[in-house]
Amino acid sequence: MAEDYKGKVTFVGVSNHDTIPDGRAYAEQFEVPYALGRAPEVWEQFDVPYQPVTIVLDGDGAVATRIDGAIDPSSLAKEIESLL
Repeated sequence: MAEDYKGKVTFVGVSNHDTIPDGRAYAEQFEVPYALGRAPEVWEQFDVPYQPVTIVLDGDGAVATRIDGAIDPSSLAKEIESLL
């Protein structure tokens, strides 16, 4: 999806468990086309006690949608399309 929406949407993966070397290895192994970071404070900011969680921000940086648990690509695409 990151490639499909390139130039329109920015995707960022955030982990609070992986080490930086583990994150780099994951990105390399799976050819992740978006930025990854280790930032436990991000999850604290959004009051997320567990993952996966998808947080969609609007163009002003405000939370537009929060999806707790896994989300399938078509559902995520609907959320994104509603904001574009």
